[in-house]
Amino acid sequence: MKIKRFTAPTMRDAMNQVRTTLSADAVILESRRTANGVEVVAAIDCDHFAPPAAATLASPQGLAAAPRNSFETRLQDDPELIALKNEVQDVKRLLQEQLGGLLWTQARSSQPQRAHLFSRLSQLGLSSSLCRELVAGLAASFEGERADNAVLSGLAQRIPVLGSEAVSEGGVIALVGPTGVGKTTTIAKLAARYATHFGSRDIALVSTDHYRIGAQEQLFTYGRLLGVPVHTARDSAELEALLLKLADRKLVLIDTAGLAPQDRQLAAQLSLFRPLAGKLRTYLAMTASGQASDYEQTIAQFRAVPLAGCIFTKLDEATRIGAALSAAIQHQLGIAWLTDGQRVPEDLQSPRADTLVRRAIVLARQWPDRPDDDELARRYADATTAATRGSAAHAL
Repeated sequence: MKIKRFTAPTMRDAMNQVRTTLSADAVILESRRTANGVEVVAAIDCDHFAPPAAATLASPQGLAAAPRNSFETRLQDDPELIALKNEVQDVKRLLQEQLGGLLWTQARSSQPQRAHLFSRLSQLGLSSSLCRELVAGLAASFEGERADNAVLSGLAQRIPVLGSEAVSEGGVIALVGPTGVGKTTTIAKLAARYATHFGSRDIALVSTDHYRIGAQEQLFTYGRLLGVPVHTARDSAELEALLLKLADRKLVLIDTAGLAPQDRQLAAQLSLFRPLAGKLRTYLAMTASGQASDYEQTIAQFRAVPLAGCIFTKLDEATRIGAALSAAIQHQLGIAWLTDGQRVPEDLQSPRADTLVRRAIVLARQWPDRPDDDELARRYADATTAATRGSAAHAL
């Protein structure tokens, strides 16, 4: 690896020096302005242009080994190339931070009202892209409290909620989701809610969870308390036969194993429902206090089966629900129910968009964690970049 520093009156002159001295394949590690012009640090792999050894070319073994000496392989194994890659990433990160600061400073100067609203929406935990879209949709004539109310109303209008109490429709309902989100307790709440209005004779519970010790016992306990039969199914054939047997029941609730999105057993668990597409409604249960990356991974994995909507659980444990709302909006995943405690069936709520917005505001006030200027600059730059890429892709 050869690294060299160049100084020149202009960037064009510096780049000419780099090409002449190191070649056009040199990598620019750093550039900055000086009192006398510019200073550029560039690097080139010393062996990049070295001719291969004759013995290597002559032998079949050498030809076979050539692919292993590709740049991609060396990038993973060569300490110098790894260090170079890290340095380039550091420079890129620095440039992105500087760009973010510039964009945010410009926004606060030229559009202070919109910058204020972007900051306020960010405090709710909403994604940067959603914050930018809501602010961009604001009429230019709106100011002060009117502007605040307008963006919050716009947020409420975008939250997808399922209009009717889906459990009252009956049918076959399955809950899927990661471990620990409270699927079994939610199943019990749904069963108890239905029993309160229609009685327990037409309800049946089914468990497909054969992974966790004691998982079925919990559902059997709820079944005994509610006076509802509980069945088990190990595979899709067993499940399909069981559903035929329970065809006279108006509501069948299926509890599934709680598996992490990266768990290898998840595919096998979801495969139970593919042959039954159209015969049941599947809802994705997710904790309301998750992070944006968690929701992205979870939704991507569990969408292997058609999802009728989602359930946000453990609202009582959340300090922010903006990320959950952003995920539902981005993926247009209708919110069917909310749970906010362990009581059965009291802590099961039908969602209202305006109530969720008010809850997000209250939580932001109760747990103040305002992003600083650096964080706001990064978020604003990310949102602007994403919007620019989206516009370019749409134009193509």
